[in-house]
Amino acid sequence: MKLNTITFTLKKDAGSCYIQLYHAICQDILQGKMKKGDQLPSIRNAAKQLNLSRTTIENAYQRLLMEGLIIAQPQRGYFVDADETQSELRKEIMNTNVLTQSEEAMIDLRTSSIDASAFDTTVWLHYIKLVLQNHTWLTSYGDSQGEFLLRKAIQKYSYAMRGVLCKEDQIVVGANFQSLLYMICSLYEGKKIIGMEKSGFKQAEQVFTDCGFTIIYLDSDEEGISITDIKSKELGMLYINSASCGTKKRPLHSKRRKALLDYVNEQNIILLEDDHNGELRYQTKLRPAIQGFDADGHVIYMRSFSKLLLPSIRMSFMVLNQKMMTRYYQKKHNYHPSASKLEQLTLAHYLMDGHMEKQIRQLRKRYEVKSSLMIRLLKAYFPDKSYLLDESNLQVLLYLGEKQDISYYTEAAKKQRILVQGTERNAVALSFASVSEDTLIQAVAALAEIWT
Repeated sequence: MKLNTITFTLKKDAGSCYIQLYHAICQDILQGKMKKGDQLPSIRNAAKQLNLSRTTIENAYQRLLMEGLIIAQPQRGYFVDADETQSELRKEIMNTNVLTQSEEAMIDLRTSSIDASAFDTTVWLHYIKLVLQNHTWLTSYGDSQGEFLLRKAIQKYSYAMRGVLCKEDQIVVGANFQSLLYMICSLYEGKKIIGMEKSGFKQAEQVFTDCGFTIIYLDSDEEGISITDIKSKELGMLYINSASCGTKKRPLHSKRRKALLDYVNEQNIILLEDDHNGELRYQTKLRPAIQGFDADGHVIYMRSFSKLLLPSIRMSFMVLNQKMMTRYYQKKHNYHPSASKLEQLTLAHYLMDGHMEKQIRQLRKRYEVKSSLMIRLLKAYFPDKSYLLDESNLQVLLYLGEKQDISYYTEAAKKQRILVQGTERNAVALSFASVSEDTLIQAVAALAEIWT
């Protein structure tokens, strides 16, 4: 054990005395001049030595104590308590600039982002300010089910755009799709066996796995999940992405919709309808959601606003059927709201004033141009490969061959700073949502060079 002398020079206009002293001692510890177990001067001796007040020394020591760099032992004094490993980590944390940007931007062709220029932030900011000015809205956590104003706005919007028929008390708002799925799984009473397409939603699959469900992957044809295959299985729930079905990734056809409803009614099971970006039709015909045709109450409707607004605005909702609604209301008082009340009220005004409809019209035009460009580029650069437009997911699937290792293609692209994602069926998914047309041309040309 060594009794240390503090080396310190007070600088003018460099902050308060105790902060300067704290930084000086902190640096001595991080640089190894003071090691674990070394003793610091007492407050009285340090005050004499440095010609500072005892209050200044005490405040500096308190800060060091709070950060775990020193400890105080009764009747003995203050001792350094940071070992070499901790000192290195502290040094790394203190030297990290959180605003540091990567030296070169990646071209992101995954579905996790969208084109920021497609969203008018000025309108959104206007409604945020409007909500902030009403202090009574912001002084509580809010309704765990979702703000009443937003649920009313969602009720009208979903009926007008997707044909969803529900009361506002059937709607539950959440921060994201997965949190709502976890809630459904906790409310569900029945056989924990769920059927879904093989090329399903990985995040949904993770929830079902976490909640102890057995996932059965069902065969698909051009119209969606095979009714014949469904009837050969013992299911408790059925998961359908009604906006992107089957091998052709198209909205669910009316004939298949009727067959699915007949099946869930006969078997008395739940159909989870994921209507992901169901409004975004720019190459094919718009078709209404399954939920609006469910006369017997077996459908739970779910969707997110992330790709219509911005992915960073986390807002999803579900429409419960009667049985689930009854179970939910029995437990509602035990839940806290998961979505920001500020953003909920902002979205409510945005929807009520008709801005979402305007946004969708603009997105349809934008994505029609971009998807057409992507297909022309793939025809030109990959003439011997097949491809498929997946409208609701804002991507084109490029099929590279049955025997190809998709991870090879994704990793090769990543090395050239282009991000793409593989799929279940020997294809790479190329999203046109987040990049400009010029960047899209550049990216596809680069991929052709990399992969050939």
